[in-house]
Amino acid sequence: MARRIPEQLIEDIKSANDIVDVISERLPVKKAGRNYKACCPFHDEKTPSFNINPERQIYHCFGCGVGGNVITFLMEYEKIGFLDAVRELAQRAGISLPERSGASEREDPVYAANALALRYFRDCFVGESGAAARDYWRGRGIGDEVTETFRIGYAKPGWDGLLKRAKKEGVGAAVLEEAGLAIEREGGGHYDRFRDRLIFPLLWTGDRAVGFGGRALDDSEPKYLNSPETRVYHKGSYLYGLAQARPALRASREAILVEGYMDTLSLYEGGFHNVVASAGTALTPEQARILARYADRVFVAYDGDAAGIGAATRAAELLVRLGVKVRIAGLPSGSDPDSFVREHGAEAMKGELTTALDFIDFLLAANPPETADDREKAARNLLDTVASIEDPIKADLMLEKIAVALSIDRGALTRALEARRSSGSRTARETGGRKGSRAGAPAYGGAGTGEEEASSRRPGAAELAAQRGLLGLLLSGGEAAERVRTELLPSDFTDPVLRSLAETVMGASTDLSVAALLDRVDSAEEAAILTEITIAPSDDENGGRACDDYIRAIRRSAIEAEIAAVDREIETAELTGDEEKLLARVAARQELARRLSELSAGE
Repeated sequence: MARRIPEQLIEDIKSANDIVDVISERLPVKKAGRNYKACCPFHDEKTPSFNINPERQIYHCFGCGVGGNVITFLMEYEKIGFLDAVRELAQRAGISLPERSGASEREDPVYAANALALRYFRDCFVGESGAAARDYWRGRGIGDEVTETFRIGYAKPGWDGLLKRAKKEGVGAAVLEEAGLAIEREGGGHYDRFRDRLIFPLLWTGDRAVGFGGRALDDSEPKYLNSPETRVYHKGSYLYGLAQARPALRASREAILVEGYMDTLSLYEGGFHNVVASAGTALTPEQARILARYADRVFVAYDGDAAGIGAATRAAELLVRLGVKVRIAGLPSGSDPDSFVREHGAEAMKGELTTALDFIDFLLAANPPETADDREKAARNLLDTVASIEDPIKADLMLEKIAVALSIDRGALTRALEARRSSGSRTARETGGRKGSRAGAPAYGGAGTGEEEASSRRPGAAELAAQRGLLGLLLSGGEAAERVRTELLPSDFTDPVLRSLAETVMGASTDLSVAALLDRVDSAEEAAILTEITIAPSDDENGGRACDDYIRAIRRSAIEAEIAAVDREIETAELTGDEEKLLARVAARQELARRLSELSAGE
């Protein structure tokens, strides 16, 4: 990835942002010896395995294998790029970054096109051509501060306003098409996707736009027009308003989930700064996971009609499965959050949220069970949700709630739940599934790379442990690290991933921190191994003795591998009757056996 920020400035920014502080702003963390622990935000777990090391300024999850420094955490957690993570950390630390020259410094042309479009739509909104759009907007009751915060814009009528602006700034039509901002004509050429529409930029951080939504100012169809999916915009993993809501979410750990752009903006105008929307799509599992990172409790406030109730139920279920406490606001039929706030005010909306029902009460209120069959059906449907909750306490409390609400014996529900879970585990085993597996988690010494296929051998368990131990000594510094550098080469690490890491560590200056080394590794797998080896408990007092043991183990394995290769050559010479080669190979084996004996005698 090309970087426009000086490396030393990046190091200064990392040093100014303590990783424990940054992570604790987003996750509940607890002190655990020299480290801190939290439940991993990157996979579902009930026992904390996410470790943060304040001394080395790194993190590692022993559950799913991810690891990194403060920048990589922000990138993965916030789903942002390297430069955006650096900018956010710089702003947090009060560090000024070099002035950017504009779109030319953008790494991705799609982002450059979106930045250009954001400026163009804003200019149109505040300019002479935006008078009608501003009148319409004032009628919706949104003030100037919120308008600026969400960067509301306007696309002028006409077929090529943005195309002309882009041409003046050196951005071609093909790039606008790739960004979803222009559409190719059948007869050749392009035209603007958004025309005579109020524009809702889809921001990720600051003014970083990934796409746009456009609303017609009259009765034109479609009423709302959204950017198509692009390389930088995936609607199933984007929450509208999250960029603006992050501070409030971190402070309260509570969120209000709505459906549309105007629902978000009206609630934000009313003082609800923790509001986000699944705009353009029903809530997806990925959106639910992202929201669960920020909020322990979510108030779902969807439209009050039948479709809204159904969508709220599905959204709530996704969140409940993730262990989130959910309350569903029952707005009057025909109302949505936007119209409700404008007609009744923010205080009335607060009242609706205060009296919002939990997941089970809402379901039963929407579909009251009138017969024993209805109660059984409701119980079985709810058990599907309970079976997917990993936290045993939350699952148990929900089971108790179902038993009381449906007047069903608690023991019967428990047996039915255990049967479901048992069936699910059996199905996973039969299909070769692995509960809790994670794509991209490290497979130490695993197969798959061309480099490994080219290697003469793969390390055994003892040798692999020794190589990992030596890499740990290299990272710890001191006399043991210097000895490893003196006596071994990266090629002595026969595991391909560990060899690549050894090359990185040995090729770096001895005073380079692990957090800085993480910026130099080639893959997430290497970063995960690096952080695990660093954070895993070690006996620092016996570093010298351990170094001797590890080096002997590697040399022993190398000699044993040579002996095995010579044995194969001896067997071939015997079969072919090549006496000269046989005598030479036997002599070579005797020498190898002598070396192995000497090595063992030194233990």
